[in-house]
Amino acid sequence: MKVLIACGGTGGHLFPGLAVAETLQKRRHEVRLLVSQKAVDHTALAQAQLSVRALPAIGLQRNPVRFAWRFARAFRDCLDECQKFQPHVVLGMGGFTSAPAILAARWRKVPTVIHESNTIPGKANRLVGRFVDRVAVGFAEGGRFFPGKVVVTGTPVRPAPAPEPVPKNSRRVVLVMGGSQGAHAINEAVARALPALTGVEFIHLTGPKDEAPLRAAYAAAGIHATVMSFCNTMESVYRAADLAVTRAGAATLTELAAFGLPAVLVPYPHAAGNHQWHNARVFERAGAARLLEENDLHRLGAVVLGLVEDDASRQQMSAKMKTLAAPNAAERIADLLEEMAGGGKRQLELDLAA
Repeated sequence: MKVLIACGGTGGHLFPGLAVAETLQKRRHEVRLLVSQKAVDHTALAQAQLSVRALPAIGLQRNPVRFAWRFARAFRDCLDECQKFQPHVVLGMGGFTSAPAILAARWRKVPTVIHESNTIPGKANRLVGRFVDRVAVGFAEGGRFFPGKVVVTGTPVRPAPAPEPVPKNSRRVVLVMGGSQGAHAINEAVARALPALTGVEFIHLTGPKDEAPLRAAYAAAGIHATVMSFCNTMESVYRAADLAVTRAGAATLTELAAFGLPAVLVPYPHAAGNHQWHNARVFERAGAARLLEENDLHRLGAVVLGLVEDDASRQQMSAKMKTLAAPNAAERIADLLEEMAGGGKRQLELDLAA
């Protein structure tokens, strides 16, 4: 079976796509990735043993003419890729890297599946959702936007949790990250809170713009910190941490759940449909995380310190976090793709109609 997976542009689209691709490869299927030309894609794929084609980034443009031109060019490239690769099924992981690939596959009459990881779908998936054959969703709450097409799979996670416990030192370790591009507001809030957190160690993934200022801030506060703009070995980072401070993108939440890492979630307030807030609410209601809105970041130091000093609360949150994990998400999506590619489309339609 040949599978074309359109992902990339952000870590939230790329890494789940990689997890599915690796699962399909283990099943001896031929996989090709369509990604963007952004640095995050290039960095993450540097050591991947996958066939990859990078397309110019589209994204939403203020100039509608420029957006239409870029989208049309991407659509043409995806038509060309479908003609050359001859996929049996095409999977889109969301975002405007995947939309032209899905539409091109539809044009070529190739079965299509999209994955929506958030509780509130992004604009690209809302656009193509009406045309696809099936929609795999990370949260059951997201299924209401795609009636008659949904299977709840969870969101694939890239690292594999280690079965053995990792020795901890006496100090608690807080992981701070803002997604693949970092989060300037969180970075600034942590820097301001450092005087109250001198007994804590940090692992801080700053994004490309804030690495140097954060290194200086930790040094000035006399706090031990591992500061990086980006990390390709997230498994070791999650295993080392006792608490995370992070945005509430679906891929990040899926990884936190896989490792049972309690978190303070700071949703990105300008996300489409405010979907990060809705994602965070699912985890807050489950007792797995604390939700702190960006306009309340002045409270971050107190919230972090309270959790760092309360082992019992963190342990309870960790247990709740694990209940939200979807360890077989990549396998479920691979099963769905095999069924669609193997003539299962008609049977799926009959199942949905039943």
